[in-house]
Amino acid sequence: MNKLKKSLALIATLAIASTAFVACGDDSSSSSTADNSSSTSDSSSKEDDSKDDSSKEEDSKDDSSKEDAPKAEIKYGDDDPTLSVLCWTDNDLKNMIKCFAENTDYTEDQVKYVNVGGGGEEARDQYITYFESDGDADLFVLEADWILDYINKDQYTDPLTNLGFTDSDFDGGYAYVKAVGTNEKGVIKGSSWQATPGGYVYRTDLAEQYLGAKTPEEMQDKVKDWDTFTESAKTVKEASNGKTAMADTLGGMWQVWQYNRKSAWVDSDYNLVIDDFCKDYAELAKTYYDEGYVTKEGQWSAGWNQIMQDDSTMGAFLCTWCFGKDGTLSQMEGNSEGKLDGPTAGKFNITAGPSGWAWGGSWLAVSPKCNSGTIAHDFVDFFTVNPDTMKTYALFSGDFVNSPAAMKAIVDEKSNKNDYLGGQDQFSVLYEAASTIDMSNVTAYDSVLKSAFNNAVTKYVNGDYKDVDAMIAGFKDDVKANVGDLTVE
Repeated sequence: MNKLKKSLALIATLAIASTAFVACGDDSSSSSTADNSSSTSDSSSKEDDSKDDSSKEEDSKDDSSKEDAPKAEIKYGDDDPTLSVLCWTDNDLKNMIKCFAENTDYTEDQVKYVNVGGGGEEARDQYITYFESDGDADLFVLEADWILDYINKDQYTDPLTNLGFTDSDFDGGYAYVKAVGTNEKGVIKGSSWQATPGGYVYRTDLAEQYLGAKTPEEMQDKVKDWDTFTESAKTVKEASNGKTAMADTLGGMWQVWQYNRKSAWVDSDYNLVIDDFCKDYAELAKTYYDEGYVTKEGQWSAGWNQIMQDDSTMGAFLCTWCFGKDGTLSQMEGNSEGKLDGPTAGKFNITAGPSGWAWGGSWLAVSPKCNSGTIAHDFVDFFTVNPDTMKTYALFSGDFVNSPAAMKAIVDEKSNKNDYLGGQDQFSVLYEAASTIDMSNVTAYDSVLKSAFNNAVTKYVNGDYKDVDAMIAGFKDDVKANVGDLTVE
């Protein structure tokens, strides 16, 4: 779907009401220095110590060929010693900046977070205004649902090769991350520090009380597919006298369900695609809403955190960027910043849930206005290229980094224990799921269309539409009115 294009002006005027998304995630950290250009090869040689002699010999051949390959040149000067990173939240960046400073010769004062917008949807539009102003912009963060809006516009994004990277430098990450960050001309414009598989996070005390599940393995048997999940929801409702729902929000369920859709929202001829998968979800959502299997709280609402503390829900659908320091799960437990003191602190575990899924993700892009070339290179290298520093960041922040090698090392050595999950290693649950992430159906329209469809479903379960057909018709009317360059039949 890379051929799809959409004007940014159109996006800025869209009137479809959209649910708020935290695209940047909740955790992050990083590190790199101006002198660290050789650290990648040094650290990779340490990783090779565990290999047999033949693989070492083969690796040395590969390393020598890489050394002989031409290196890209950093095409920006160092007029400003401070790196400006634009985003709509510092949930990731505050940890990234701290980790970067702790593990390099840079200081925290040399990396500046610049707030642009109050949420991902808002930032998508406000970036345009910011770039047209005199504001400093070196790197900025893009969300999966609308990254194509920017990487296909040369006036807003430069190739990452301008920072001194070659395309092969990004081969060590997950393939889908590189694919999403590559524009329609085959140019890499974005690189992510994270992969974002998700799971089902549940209250261990409630699971034992209502379902008799004492371990994550036993709990997985209770949620292994949607039919089983629904049966467990019925059991929990009856056992709790209707107090506890199985799922947190319709927004959470939608994240899992929509990821597994096989069709893209828009085909190659710019036609809106609605299939039985969409209708099946609407019916499932209606059943869950009417039966009390899901709470009536909205995702990202003020009450979302509270339902994880007052027994209103068994659990929530969360992905990797929710588990880091002071991130989404910590807030759900009611913890103070930097502490483990909430009403449900450490009372959660994670399991795979009814189906594999992933949620969002954040990509770093370089602005044509960049005037801090060296530190921009080092920041991108630390978080998205170098597996050793990415591993450092994963252990520092709890975020699942975009490096299969780093994540496998952590899982194998059992070095991660997450206090928010009672000491469980979330990486061991999510590592296998990360390798199966497929975002090949991403289009430039996803953010608007997914939000609009979820809003239509919400209206349906609240009785605003008499049936699914009426809901679909209402959804189509919204698209016709607000996305003029799509054909809606």
